[in-house]
Amino acid sequence: MSEEEKIKMKRQLSMQQMSYQSDLKKIEREQNDLRNERRRLDQERSRMDVYIKENEEKVKKNNEKETYLNDELQRLKKRLIELG
Repeated sequence: MSEEEKIKMKRQLSMQQMSYQSDLKKIEREQNDLRNERRRLDQERSRMDVYIKENEEKVKKNNEKETYLNDELQRLKKRLIELG
């Protein structure tokens, strides 16, 4: 292999190496972005879990109030009927 061919091959290999390094950096950035997005989504899911739990508790309390009020309403209606 002549010196000129060696130089040409080195140049090609060097360019290929730079291209691979650039691709690797791009992949590393994408992976980092994906990790950050995953963290953000995990935090959002945690907030939503708390929000859902709080609202489920509110629904339960409202159902209990509704049951109580319906029972009281029935009791009052019965009492009114008894009083004539």
